[in-house]
Amino acid sequence: MSKLFRKIAEFMQDRYGNDKLNTFLLTVAAILYIINIFARSSIMIVIIMLLIFWVIFRALSKNITKRLYENRRFTDIFGAVADFFKRQYLKIRDFKTHRYVRCPFCKAQLRLKKRTGVQQIHCPRCGEDFKKNILF
Repeated sequence: MSKLFRKIAEFMQDRYGNDKLNTFLLTVAAILYIINIFARSSIMIVIIMLLIFWVIFRALSKNITKRLYENRRFTDIFGAVADFFKRQYLKIRDFKTHRYVRCPFCKAQLRLKKRTGVQQIHCPRCGEDFKKNILF
């Protein structure tokens, strides 16, 4: 058995392996597979197979710099989407106690205590002062 593991390790040497993009693609393929159990679509099977082949291709690739670039772009986009949904969750969670406003100068999202009327706000990111009317 150790001989088999040694052979696999030698084969995988100088190969890219697994990363967050591959994990995401496999997760999407698994979700589509579960959906396809009920939907029974041949097009979805083709999509699942293409995703799996893409994951295998990326994992066995020797072009490490290109795979790193692809993964970096994915993590940048995925991070931005995740941050957006996290901010939306915080807005809903803090609705009774806080309000969120954008700085008109640097577009930073600021969290303010819930007070109605005109407020004088100092942006900690750009250092500018501005007034904002909080209605409710």
